[in-house]
Amino acid sequence: MGYLILGLGAIAIGYLAFLLIYRMLPQRLRSEQRSQREDILNDARQQVAARKQHELERLEDEWQLLAEQMEADLIERQEDLKIGEEDLLSQERSLQLEENRLQKINKEHDTHVAKVEVLKQAYQQKLAELDEIRRDLVRNLETTAKVDAVTLSKTMQVNIIDSKQIECQKVLKNLYDELSSSHKRLAQRCMSRVMARYAPDFYWPKSVNTVELTDSGQADRLASDGTTILADLREKAQIEIELLASPEFPVPMVKLAGGAGVDREAVRLALTELLAKGPNSWSRAAAAFDKHRALLEQQAIKLGRTAVREVKLDGIHPEIQKLIGYLNWRTSYRQNQWYHTVEVAKLAGIIASELGVDVDGAKRCGLLHDIGKAIDYRIEGSHAVISGDYADRYGEKRLICDTVMSHHNDLVIETPLAYVLRAADTLSGARPGARVNLEEGYQMRMSGIESCVRSFPGITSLAIMNGAREVHVEVNNKRVQEHDLQLLSQNIARKIESEVAFPGEIKILVSRRFEATAVA
Repeated sequence: MGYLILGLGAIAIGYLAFLLIYRMLPQRLRSEQRSQREDILNDARQQVAARKQHELERLEDEWQLLAEQMEADLIERQEDLKIGEEDLLSQERSLQLEENRLQKINKEHDTHVAKVEVLKQAYQQKLAELDEIRRDLVRNLETTAKVDAVTLSKTMQVNIIDSKQIECQKVLKNLYDELSSSHKRLAQRCMSRVMARYAPDFYWPKSVNTVELTDSGQADRLASDGTTILADLREKAQIEIELLASPEFPVPMVKLAGGAGVDREAVRLALTELLAKGPNSWSRAAAAFDKHRALLEQQAIKLGRTAVREVKLDGIHPEIQKLIGYLNWRTSYRQNQWYHTVEVAKLAGIIASELGVDVDGAKRCGLLHDIGKAIDYRIEGSHAVISGDYADRYGEKRLICDTVMSHHNDLVIETPLAYVLRAADTLSGARPGARVNLEEGYQMRMSGIESCVRSFPGITSLAIMNGAREVHVEVNNKRVQEHDLQLLSQNIARKIESEVAFPGEIKILVSRRFEATAVA
């Protein structure tokens, strides 16, 4: 029991000690915390005060700077305002002066307008007086001269215009004469240089259209037994074959005419060969003709290539080359046309180089200008037109074709190439030795054509043009009726064909003109 009481007392004492310690310890701790908090608060207060003092000093400095800057800005703006005020005052003074000047100008303008109005009225009055005086003067002059003023004015205008036209015509004539003389001299110099540069190295071959017989006995055999060979060759070649064995011919011969030159040459070679072999071979006339015709065609191809090579051209169609080769057996005024064609091409190239024209185009025109002569015996039309048509057919340019057609004025074009081609063609034909009896034969042909045309009734006038290639005939409208013109032109053409020897073809143009006159 005592122990129990002692235990309880110990427990009570321990509890009391615990309570004492529990109560006293927080108070101490709290006092320490309060002292620490006070220290912290004091430090914070000191920092806030220091920071506040620092910020106050900084703000005071900034305010001081702003105040100084603002004061400087105010001073500057005051100065600007003073300057602006002075400018405004100056502008006001200028405006005042300008306003005064404008008022003065307006007053002067009003004064001048009034003066102009007065002067205008005076001018109108004087003008009316002058018109009246002029009308009186014109009436007096008309009365004195007995001529109407309007008629006189028109007459004077016409006279002045006529005199000026005459003066212009004189000036133009003088200029034309000077240009013609200058151009003539230049052309002569150019042609002299051309002929100096051109030196042909060939001779003009003579064409042979006859086969001479060895003796009269051979002619008799042909006349009696040889009709078959001549008929076969005539039918095969479509040419004219005539046996000339009368006493008036010193040497009997067979004459070939018409058709193509290459066919005539084939007949001549075949007939020469058959006559040399004797009558036993005469039955093979057609075969002999075909053989020589084939050989001549190969020769024509070679001649065409040779011509193209000599004038240094390319792109010429093989068919055109063959036509150029065929010209070797065609003549015009006894001039070999193959040599003439090559010569014209060379001359055209030289002339073109002298004039600064397309040299290749000029040589091309010269080489193609007479290819129609190889086939004009079977195609109606001028050889120049046929040449241009075939050149166009085988791919030549339009300018080349037109130039070829124009070299005998079948197509009129005014281009440098056309003049170059005509000049080259003329030079080749007119060169000494190129054509035989040119002037004499031409005059005989002109005279023969004129006599044939004049033999028909009703002919009033005729004109032979274009180198005797065209004949323009005019008939009397009373003696020849309109429906007879076609028949008359055909009759004239047939008579010229039968009585006149001419190369190529001749165009007959017959016109009937009716004129009516009256006298008032």
